[in-house]
Amino acid sequence: MGFLTRWLESLDYDYKILPHCSRYKSPHSTCTECIDHCPKEAIQLQNGKPVIHTADCIDCGKCVASCPVQAVEGFLPKRSIIHKQYIIDSYNTPTLKELLVYYKKGITTIICPEKYRNAAWEEMLEQVNQLLIKLGEEPFTVSEEQLPFPHHESMTRRELLFTWERELKQFAKKMTPAKWRFNHESLDVAKHYPDYQFVYIYLDKSKCTLCKACQMLCPKSCLQINETNFTLVAQRCSNCLLCQDICPEHAISLKKMISPATTEKQPIYTKECSCCENPYQTTNEIQQLCVACQKKQQFSSSIIEQSIDFMKEGSSWQI
Repeated sequence: MGFLTRWLESLDYDYKILPHCSRYKSPHSTCTECIDHCPKEAIQLQNGKPVIHTADCIDCGKCVASCPVQAVEGFLPKRSIIHKQYIIDSYNTPTLKELLVYYKKGITTIICPEKYRNAAWEEMLEQVNQLLIKLGEEPFTVSEEQLPFPHHESMTRRELLFTWERELKQFAKKMTPAKWRFNHESLDVAKHYPDYQFVYIYLDKSKCTLCKACQMLCPKSCLQINETNFTLVAQRCSNCLLCQDICPEHAISLKKMISPATTEKQPIYTKECSCCENPYQTTNEIQQLCVACQKKQQFSSSIIEQSIDFMKEGSSWQI
C-alpha cells in the first residue's frame, strides 16, 4: 500500500523555477517573461529571483511557454489539436513560439470560430504569419469551420480490440507520474528553424575586455572565446538578454530580428601594452593599452576632470 500511495502522490505536481533561470544564474539579469505572462500574478520576485506561489497558480502553463530558456518546469498550455488542425476553443491566445513550433510539426491550419475572435488573437495571427513569410514559409490557413472527420458506421472485432488497446495506452500515459510527462523543453524555436536566427548579437569591440563572463553564463553557448577568435552563434540565441545584462563593459547588445543563420567570428589580437609592456589580448585592432593600464588611464582622466570642475566651481563662488 505504501508504494501505491507514493505513486498516486507522484501524479500531483507543482510548477517550478529551475536553477538555469537567468535570474538564478545572475543578480544582474532583467528577465521578467514569466512574471509578465502570469494572469494571476502567482509569480513574484523574492530576493531578485522568481518564485511561484502554488496557492495562486491555476496551472495555465503560460509561464512555461514564455520562458526564453525553458527554466519553468511543468506543462505547456493545453491546446485542442485534431487531425493536424489547431482548434481555438477559448479566449486563451497562444504565444508566437507555440504557433511557430506547431507549424513545424505540420499543424498549418487554424480553426477559429467567430465567437473566439478578438483583437489579441487577430494581432497574434498577423504577427506569426509575418514571421512565417520571413522564414520562407506559407502563412497559416485560417477557417471558421472545422473540417468534417470520417465517421465509421461499424467496427470489426479486430478494429475494436485495437481501439481498446490504444485507449488503454493513452490512459496509462496520462496516469504516469507528472514529472515524466513535463514538456517545458519542447518550445526551443531555434531547433525547429535551424537555417534562421531570431536575434542579432552585436559586439562592441572597442569596449570588450574578453573577460569571458558572457561565455560562462550563456545557457545556449552562443558566445565562444578561444585564443584566436570571439565566435558569435546567434542561431541558438533565445533572447534571454543575460549576456547583455551581465557584461561589465556593456559591450554586448541584442536585437530581435529574423535573418539567415550565420556564425560571426571576431579575430582576437595578441599585443604588447605600450605602457606596462606586458602581453595582452583584445578584439580591438587599434587598441594599444592592456585592460589594467586602460582602466588606470581612465581613472586618472576622471580624477583630473573632477578636480578641474571643482576648481571652476570654487573660483566662481569666490567671485
